[in-house]
Amino acid sequence: MSFGEKLYQLRKAQGLSQEALAEKLHTSRQAISKWENNNGYPETEKIVLIAKLFSVSLDDLLMDEREIDAGPDGVDRKPESCCDSKGKGWNEYYVNRETANGFLLYYKKKFLLIAAACGLILGCNAVSYSSTEPGFYELAVEPFLTTLSVLTLLSIVFYVILKQNPYRNLRDKELIFSEEVRKELQNEFFKIRKVLLAGIIICLTIVGVNEMYFAGFLSSNWEKMYLMSEEEVRRGNVFYMILVGVCGFVMIFCAGVYWSYATLRRNQSAKNI
Repeated sequence: MSFGEKLYQLRKAQGLSQEALAEKLHTSRQAISKWENNNGYPETEKIVLIAKLFSVSLDDLLMDEREIDAGPDGVDRKPESCCDSKGKGWNEYYVNRETANGFLLYYKKKFLLIAAACGLILGCNAVSYSSTEPGFYELAVEPFLTTLSVLTLLSIVFYVILKQNPYRNLRDKELIFSEEVRKELQNEFFKIRKVLLAGIIICLTIVGVNEMYFAGFLSSNWEKMYLMSEEEVRRGNVFYMILVGVCGFVMIFCAGVYWSYATLRRNQSAKNI
């Protein structure tokens, strides 16, 4: 019995369609059809995963002279290990390095857009808090900037929601990595984690110190605030807008990248291959 015949028999015994098996192996239905018709052969990692999914040995799966016991009638028998105590099917995905990189890149781009919109909103709304000329910015500039930033955020949110996410399933599945890929991702995460946390802490510190400095300056130089020229007021507000906007962008983007790596590691199955 060939590998393709064994794969077909095991799939039918499990009661799986080609699409369902393809989803579990994180591949295409066409690839499953090709393998079953002996027109191609899966890569080593997927062969190991197939053996795990159907609870058969690699020898039984690969050696033509060995038969597969799929039940008395050859079909419709589900291995005991195919379901959990609640009757649910396997909830595992094999993830190679290419898929992991694609997942991380997709969410980096996603959080880059979200962070940019949130930074814009935070920066625009910072004007009303930093204004030393009550009424001018609040009535003339701040409403326009706030409306523009909110529309930008909504546009990005709708874009993110409507855009098809090819990696959505990876967030809800137990992920199986080869030992090499697992170690690479772990080392990469440990290196970048320090940078991400440092970025968040530094931005929070900058905003906090600036607020404390402004509060101290305001309390001790209250009379001077009304003697500042329009140019000085405008320059101070623009600086504060940029500061808050950039810090907000960096904090949200760093938090998003951290979440992306943490999700891969959190969903990692104990059964690495």
